[in-house]
Amino acid sequence: MCGGVGFKIKNIPEAELKKHYSPELIKRFKTTGRIESFFWHKDAVLPVHTIQGDKLLKWGNKEDEVRLPKTGWAKNESLQQGKWNYLRPESVDIPATEGYEKKTWFDLPQGTKGIIVKKDQDERVYMITKVASTDYKRATGHDREPLGKKENYEHELGKQSKLV
Repeated sequence: MCGGVGFKIKNIPEAELKKHYSPELIKRFKTTGRIESFFWHKDAVLPVHTIQGDKLLKWGNKEDEVRLPKTGWAKNESLQQGKWNYLRPESVDIPATEGYEKKTWFDLPQGTKGIIVKKDQDERVYMITKVASTDYKRATGHDREPLGKKENYEHELGKQSKLV
């Protein structure tokens, strides 16, 4: 899977940033040019590319009171079998450039895919995964990887996350 992502701040509108982050964090992100988001953080978000432009949505569901699947990922096989159809998922691109798993940063696939689902007032994004390639397993130790065009999973970015 992919427990964290890094993405460029330049395409995220200021109004979207203010919905999810404090002024201090926004300033830090603007200084570095990138944002890090980790699923295990309370209010984790993923960037999504829509017709209206890029925006940030809550990443999956960790809350008992929210009536959406309690995970941050959707298996491609489950989507193909129609297990998510009751939520009318909408396919979306996740424009993240880096992934984080098992203390390793790596290049994320171009065109990483997700689904947006809505229930009542909640709108969330789930990252779509598939069975991991040998390279991905070797690099991250995980048996699922993000769905999308592969890049270099063996490439560790050599960056330490300051927000982990």
